[in-house]
Amino acid sequence: MAELMSLSLEKAHSYTRMALPLMGHHGIPTTPMNYSIWYNYVTGENPKLKETIDIMLKHGDQFTEEKNKVLYSKFCALYDEVKIKKLQEGLTMVLITLASEVQGLSIHTEDYEKLLSRSMVLLSDDRNGEKLGVIIQDIIDETKSLVQYGKTIQQKLEQTTQDLEALQQEYEHTKKEAAKDPLTGIANRKAFMEEATQVIRDANTRSEPLALIMADIDYFKYFNDTHGHLVGDEVLKFVAKKIKSMVKGQDFVARLGGEEFVILLPRTGFAGALHVAEQIRSYFDLSELKSQTLATRLGKVTLSLGLAMYEPGETLEALIDRSDKSLYLAKEKGRNRVATQRDLETANTP
Repeated sequence: MAELMSLSLEKAHSYTRMALPLMGHHGIPTTPMNYSIWYNYVTGENPKLKETIDIMLKHGDQFTEEKNKVLYSKFCALYDEVKIKKLQEGLTMVLITLASEVQGLSIHTEDYEKLLSRSMVLLSDDRNGEKLGVIIQDIIDETKSLVQYGKTIQQKLEQTTQDLEALQQEYEHTKKEAAKDPLTGIANRKAFMEEATQVIRDANTRSEPLALIMADIDYFKYFNDTHGHLVGDEVLKFVAKKIKSMVKGQDFVARLGGEEFVILLPRTGFAGALHVAEQIRSYFDLSELKSQTLATRLGKVTLSLGLAMYEPGETLEALIDRSDKSLYLAKEKGRNRVATQRDLETANTP
């Protein structure tokens, strides 16, 4: 297994040496997202990705930022799950090998103990010392054998430790990438659902308040159609970065998809959460954006936000639903505003 793992690591290095020059040749920035695309391309383990890139190369297509994002989203984002599965298989093989070696050591140790017991019996019966030389030689031979096997085991255990460390590093990297939204770099929907589940559990255990804010960019489709998807992507990245900078360390920001973001505020009451939502809304209302790609002013991009407070014992889905309905109410009332579950209650009162 150690030899196979060494070969595997050597293969990984060779794939890296193949992928990076290709990226440089085609003018592709060396980002984690782009590296994942081209690493998978040179390995050939993702046939559909390889076929798509080969067609693009044949037609002389340019690998623009937008096209790179499409390639990653289509072929690599879900591929991370496959990588996790392979890591599980790799770890299983390491453990099988390790168990086998430990069992072998146990057998050798047991044989050595039996030899010592036999030798003591022989010594007690050998009053004239006639068998002393044979007994000593047997012990010497068996001791040397055990020491040599121990050295072999030590070497294998050292290699196994390296294999496990390599698997751990690869797992941590894959796990981080799988939790990221490839465009904005913030957490994705999957990461949010996992975080929210844990935060709700903590809120129930500690009887602490918890707020959820959903935010949506107003008229984003019109904006995209007017300025193009590249500029639209710039706006999404800016909005994500700015929202993340406006919350505290314990708070959690994620992109749910499209132009919709979510902010989880643990240990935050209604007044505090409303203040955060209004701060975010106000910032964008007072700001005028400028495109770095087109070097032109884009005007104002506003947000509508919906706020809901967690109610003890309810499900995550119920909390999301009330926050989403609050967001929808903010849209109905004219956008560029914050609506809360209290506004929902008022709107539903006859």
